[in-house]
Amino acid sequence: MKNLKLGISALALTLASTAFAQTTSNPWVIGVGAHGVNHMGVANGGVDKVFDNFDQVFTLNNYTITPPLSKLTIARNLNKYFVLDWQTSVGNIDNKRFDMGKEFFLQTGLGLQFKFAGLWNEESWFDPYARVGANYLRHDYSGLTFPRYDNANDVLRGTYNSDDVTGKANHFSAAAGLGANLWLTKNFGFNLQGDYVATPGDNTNVPDFWQASASLMFRFGNTDRDKDGIKDSEDACPDEPGLAQFQGCPDTDGDGVADKDDNCPEVAGPVENNGCPWPDTDGDGVLDKDDACPSVAGPAANNGCPWPDTDGDGVLDKDDACPTVPGLKELNGCPRKVAEDVTGQLKDILFNFNKATLRPESEPKLDAAAAYLKQYGNGKYLVIGHTDKKGTDAYNLKLSRERAAAVVKALEARGVSADQLKSRGVGSAQATEPATASDEARLKDRKVVVEEITTLWESLPKHDIPAPAKKAPAKKKK
Repeated sequence: MKNLKLGISALALTLASTAFAQTTSNPWVIGVGAHGVNHMGVANGGVDKVFDNFDQVFTLNNYTITPPLSKLTIARNLNKYFVLDWQTSVGNIDNKRFDMGKEFFLQTGLGLQFKFAGLWNEESWFDPYARVGANYLRHDYSGLTFPRYDNANDVLRGTYNSDDVTGKANHFSAAAGLGANLWLTKNFGFNLQGDYVATPGDNTNVPDFWQASASLMFRFGNTDRDKDGIKDSEDACPDEPGLAQFQGCPDTDGDGVADKDDNCPEVAGPVENNGCPWPDTDGDGVLDKDDACPSVAGPAANNGCPWPDTDGDGVLDKDDACPTVPGLKELNGCPRKVAEDVTGQLKDILFNFNKATLRPESEPKLDAAAAYLKQYGNGKYLVIGHTDKKGTDAYNLKLSRERAAAVVKALEARGVSADQLKSRGVGSAQATEPATASDEARLKDRKVVVEEITTLWESLPKHDIPAPAKKAPAKKKK
């Protein structure tokens, strides 16, 4: 009874130390269960004959089975491949191999497991492993007398105190075996384990045995150091409170990029720019990534580039009806069409019938045309007279020349530079209405047109009116 109390105390000490250890981070496992010891499966010989009686390992009657809560396992994952454990077994165990009555049994020690599931998925419900361990074993063989029959191997073992006998109560044992955890939930499962336990410090294998165990396994130790509600084992940032969608990592600027992946954790920015805002170097409201001219401000409508003004007239090309010729804003970037405008101002000026003299009603039009030319006319202009088709060609040509010259003289009289104006008549050459048309229809052919001349100006006469023919000298009377 004293020995059994000692064993229970050892189990309690192990459990208490585990409860302390569970305050550290990363997963721990506690298992409680029962175990059975089988001496009949041990062969009579060395290590090379361990499996000679292997068939007897599977015979249930060969086991001394202890009650529940006779085995305690404490384990800690080192990584996804290795687990360090502390296993303790206790009970009253006999040795059927030598007909030894039940003696107090205590085995406790450390083991190292290799997790096969780490090769494919360490969180698998099926969690097999291979294990080796080193233990302290208390099983008293000091009262066992020899010679004694070896029931497992059907031989007679030697005499007491011979090299073939052990009389020790305390042993160093080494264990090797296989096991598997079957996880029903993330934190609860079953364990099955089988080991061969040898006592290499003895001269015999009398204390050697096979051991099988079954336990209930409980996972603990998934702490939450940063108190964000996400267990450290699932928390990518266990020391910083974070969000579940970022595996426990914070997102300080709330831009949807976790701080650990955010190059600008305190300034919101898009995921595609690693959490940093896109820059706008020129401050034009068009982000550099979309700005064709990132260092020069420009509107979004032109991809962040300033609108060009090819002719430099202050009217942007997009609004300039004449983008390659300097012009005026009020004319949509086009230059004034002085000749065309003056022609409009001189429309329907009136001459006395069959004469080249201007009628008083034409004065306002001449005043407007002269004022316009003085303000805007900086070129050379040819005033061209036209007539309708009524009358002879010679007559019409002469009349058109004289009327064009009359308009030039009237404009010059109003201050237009004489160097800017010349006249010419074309008669009815460009008339469109027939001579038989009504006077109203033929009115559009009777006009004065102004054209700007940029070449051959010097070759043109001031007026194309021929000089009057010289009269023949009078004959002297005889």
